[in-house]
Amino acid sequence: MADRIGLVHVYTGDGKGKTTAAIGLAVRAAGRGLNCRIIQFMKGATTSGETAALAAMETIHIDRIGLNLIGPNPPDTDEIKRSLIPAMEAARTAVGGQFDLVVLDEIITACSAGLLSEPSLISIIQEKAEAVELVLTGRGATEELIGRADYVTEMKNIKHPFDQGQPARIGIEF
Repeated sequence: MADRIGLVHVYTGDGKGKTTAAIGLAVRAAGRGLNCRIIQFMKGATTSGETAALAAMETIHIDRIGLNLIGPNPPDTDEIKRSLIPAMEAARTAVGGQFDLVVLDEIITACSAGLLSEPSLISIIQEKAEAVELVLTGRGATEELIGRADYVTEMKNIKHPFDQGQPARIGIEF
């Protein structure tokens, strides 16, 4: 939709729901005929509830690129950084105008953890085509990043079953 001005969204904070909100926005956009791309950073190559559900939607393209940080044998920092190079390349391509809405899920976390540089993320924001709506998720958004966004939502953890030792549940947390 070339007549639109695409804005930048940031979903951050220590609470649950950042990815869910971003995917919900992509589903809404797809329902209105927009072409969407979701790139999930550091969530591993395996499927999840959201990837399985979105696989059938023709106007949402979802990829998980980069090694997963969580697990019994987490990869070392250098391995993770190398695994994110293709994710950043995909992100730069995605914001070029082929898609109406692009979600870069957990890219803020990758920056705040020192796995990606914030200047590289800011360059993606600056390089995005004018009509592309860009959604960035993850913990630890800086004031610089918040200042460049048009929408900023902070998910705040008030109470969570993890705090009482409840493990993540299929279909609810992943």
